[in-house]
Amino acid sequence: MGRETTFITNLFKKTDIKIAFRTKNTIQKLIMHKQQTSDLHSRSGVYKLTCPDCSKVYVGQTGRSFVTRFQEHKNAFRTANNSSNFAKNLVEHTHSFGPFHNTMQILQIQNKGAHLNTRERFYIYAEYTRNNHLNDDSTIFPTRSLTHCCSIH
Repeated sequence: MGRETTFITNLFKKTDIKIAFRTKNTIQKLIMHKQQTSDLHSRSGVYKLTCPDCSKVYVGQTGRSFVTRFQEHKNAFRTANNSSNFAKNLVEHTHSFGPFHNTMQILQIQNKGAHLNTRERFYIYAEYTRNNHLNDDSTIFPTRSLTHCCSIH
């Protein structure tokens, strides 16, 4: 494996620590990566849903596939529940729910985590400045309610 590996292995020989050699670069991961890059809709990240009737937009994020998240918004529309601000707007204004390719736009491919939250907030704020968003204020200004309730007068 190399001189460095042999040296490190010898350092731990007289201890209770066991050294295992593993790689993250497995055949399965290589195959999965190839499949994921070929179909962006199966990836995760930040997306935008556009109402086909009023052109207002909802920006969201998902750690799952974009297709799965789109289906959840569509189901919220069909059942008229309030689990989706996008669906709620469509139902309240009797607008239609368009097909995937006309309604959902992938803004950023990103894995789940802090970067995903930051990127989502950036895109939400961009739509907020255009006065074109369907997101609620807590997603635009997440600390506003905290500062408002805790400020000393």
